[in-house]
Order: sequence, then structure tokens, then C-alpha cells
Amino acid sequence: MNGQKERLMVLDMIAEGKITAEEAEQLFKAMEVVDEEPASATPELVPPLSHLSHLTDPGPSPASFKDLVAALKEADIDEVTLSDLQELQGHKLTAEYVREMLALGVEPEGLGEWINLRAHDITPRYVRELRDLGLTDLDVDDLMDLKNHGVSAKYVSGLHELGIRDLDADELVELMNNDVSPKYIADLYQAGLKDLDVDELVELSNNDVSARYIADLRQAGFKDLDVDELVELSQHGVSSKYILELGEQGLQDLKLDEIVELSSHDVSPKYVAELKKLGFKDFDVDDLVELGAHDVSPKFIAELQRLGLKDLDLDDLVELGAHGVSPEFIAGMHRLGFKDLDVGEMVELTNHDVSPEFIAELRELGLKDLETDDFIELRNHDISVNFIRALRELGLTDLDVDEIVELRIHNVTPKFVRELGELGFKDLAVDEIVELSIHHVTPRFIREMRQQYGDSLTLSQLLEMRTNGVDEDLLRQLRTAKVKLKR
Repeated sequence: MNGQKERLMVLDMIAEGKITAEEAEQLFKAMEVVDEEPASATPELVPPLSHLSHLTDPGPSPASFKDLVAALKEADIDEVTLSDLQELQGHKLTAEYVREMLALGVEPEGLGEWINLRAHDITPRYVRELRDLGLTDLDVDDLMDLKNHGVSAKYVSGLHELGIRDLDADELVELMNNDVSPKYIADLYQAGLKDLDVDELVELSNNDVSARYIADLRQAGFKDLDVDELVELSQHGVSSKYILELGEQGLQDLKLDEIVELSSHDVSPKYVAELKKLGFKDFDVDDLVELGAHDVSPKFIAELQRLGLKDLDLDDLVELGAHGVSPEFIAGMHRLGFKDLDVGEMVELTNHDVSPEFIAELRELGLKDLETDDFIELRNHDISVNFIRALRELGLTDLDVDEIVELRIHNVTPKFVRELGELGFKDLAVDEIVELSIHHVTPRFIREMRQQYGDSLTLSQLLEMRTNGVDEDLLRQLRTAKVKLKR
């Protein structure tokens, strides 16, 4: 091998600053190895260049380096170091590859894009096949995007055969990513859906709208559905079987939105059939949707009927279901003797958290003749059984609902009543306790006044002190009343 020209080329590269002296020395050693070996033998690489071969490839000759550098210059890449050449060779970038891609109009910017093309296995043949199919304006990013997402020339050709042309790289990738194959499109065409754009094809595929699904819907009577309608039916799990079975239950000639509404509220043909067995026959779509939306199940209705509620209409059932009136609640109220409650009363009680257990506890405390309004009044003011029990233990045993509520409204606590008793004010009437609370005649205030004016102060006197203060007139009244003043 005559290495004179190659040596001159290396010297030129040093002079131009493209390689260092150390890199040139490695190239010279490589040339010597090639010159010493017979043409038929596979030369062994000297240790300094072993990293270029990946231990198996003897690496390019200086001539191939020179050819690659020349090809890259044709691609407007003038600055190439030996390290660059080593990396290019590692990705099997050859002068022939560069020139073929340039001839096809592919113009990568910089070595990085050339390496990316090779790394993504984008061959001249792949580019040529795409160009032959009309994809002539693809840049490096487009090519890599198409290749990464498996868009082959065969795929594009299949779309062309269906009349789908002039798609850009993004549209092709979107179709491929959403499993829109030429066969899928052909089947849709066969089912009568034509002139579909990319967004419509993607929407149909994403919602599992198949040609078979369309055919089944037609068999069920829906023959002229557009893309949006097909997608809506599929999204709500509406099958042709579902539509046919609704028809068997007397729900024929339903509109599309009515079917979707029923399905979205889990109103099944079986549900409709069970309602009929329970005696409900004259219902429309709105009735069924209301029942389904409020979880009024056939089991719920059957349990109500077993409790004697047999004359409820659909509005009553929805009202009970919407407010969580359970069969267990009704059964508990029946055990307490409330067997004639109407729907409104049951809803009111449930809304105010009046449970059978609450009523039973009130009865244990002696409150036995209360009506539903009384229970609701107590709950409205957050009066618990413990509150009433504590008042009873302090001697307030004959309180009615109004008195209990009055005490609660004016923040009279069992502690307040107990401390008044400890100060000697026992057996007070409810209105007296309330008045003390309203005017903030607290146990602490009473103790302070007693320290100043003696222990024989009456409630009226204490109220006077709180409302008007202590003046000379009051003091005279206290003396006249023979109150022993400490002051």
C-alpha cells in the first residue's frame, strides 16, 4: 500500500488544526500496520488503536477516512477531528451513505444529526421509498419520528390505496400511534363510513368503534350514525344487544341520547324487567334515569313493599332514595310505633339525623309523647341525649321540648346549672336560669359580688348589679333589706 498521499493528508489536517499531533501519530501507526500486513491477512490492531475497533472490527483505512471527510465536506461539514471520525465509524457512517442521503435531499445539520440518522437505522432505501410515495419534504426530525413510531413505506402505501394522501409526518405518526391500520380504515369504509379525516379515525380507534360494532348497531335499527354518535355510544358501553333487549322490555324507538342516558345511569334491561315484576309499568326514560341516578334498586323497592309501603309511586321512591331513607330506618320506626309516617316525614327525620336509636333513648329518659316535629326541633339545635340526661341528674326532670330548646339556645350548660346549685340557687325555673345566662350572671360573678356585698344576695339583686351596676340607691335598698354588707 502506498501511504504517501494518506500521510500528506494527515499532515494537512494537522496544519489546518483538524487533528492534534497525538491523533496524527495514531493514524501513522495505523498506516504502518496496514502496510506491513499481507493483503489477504486481517491485520491486528496495535494497542493504541484497539478502542477504535470495538475489539472485532479492524477499523477503516486512512483512505476510507479521507473519503468520509470528503463526503462530509460535501455536506458542508469542514471541521472533523479524529475523535469525530472514530464516533462516525462506530455508527457505521460511510462516505457512500452520506452521498446517497444528500442525493435524496436529506441535509442533516452537523455530525450529531448524521449520527442520529444512523442510530435510528434510517437508510437511503427507507427515504427513497417515502419520497416515491410523495413524502418529499421530510427533515431529519420527521424521518426519525416516522421511523421511531414504525411508519413504514408499506403502511403509507396502504393508506394511499385507500385514497388517503397528502398526510404530513405528524398525521402519519398519530395514526400509527393509535393503531389505525389500512385494514381498519378499509373495514370502516366497507361499513359505510367514508371521507374520514385523521382526527375522526383516531377518535373511532381510541373508542374501539369497529366495523362489526357499526354493523351490529345497524341491525338494531341505527343505520345513519355519524362519528360523534358512534363514539358516544361506545364510550357509554352501549351495545346492539343492550338496545335490542331494551326493545324487548317495551322501550322501542328510543332516541340516541335517551339510550346513552339510560346506559350512563346503569339502567339495564334486566332492571326494567324487575321493575315490571314489582308492578311498575307506566314509566318513561326520565323516570328510569331518576331511579338509576338515586340508586333505587328493585331490591330496595321489594324491601319497602314488605314493610307495607306498597302504594309508592316513582317520585316517592326517588325521594326516599335521594335522601338515604333505608328500609332499616323504616323498620326501626315501625318498631317504635311510627307506622303511619308519610314519605315527607321520613325524609325530614332522616335529613335531621333522627334515628330510631335517638328516639328510643329519649323515651328511656321519659320523653315518650313526642311527635316528629319535636325530634326535628331537638336535632336542629344539636341537643343530644347526654345533654338532657345531665340536666335531669341536676334536678330538671320535668322539662318539655320547648324548655330544653330554650336552655340550649341561651347556652345554658349542665355545668352552669350545677355551679348555681353549689352556690345555693337550686330548684330554679327554666326562665330564671335563662335570664341569668342572658345577663351573664355567672357563678364567677356571683362569687365576686358575695365577697363584696355578702352572701345573702338574691337573684333579682344580682341581676340588678349586673345590668345597672352598684350605685347608692342599690346600696340603700340592700341595707333596707337588711343585707349585711362587707364593704
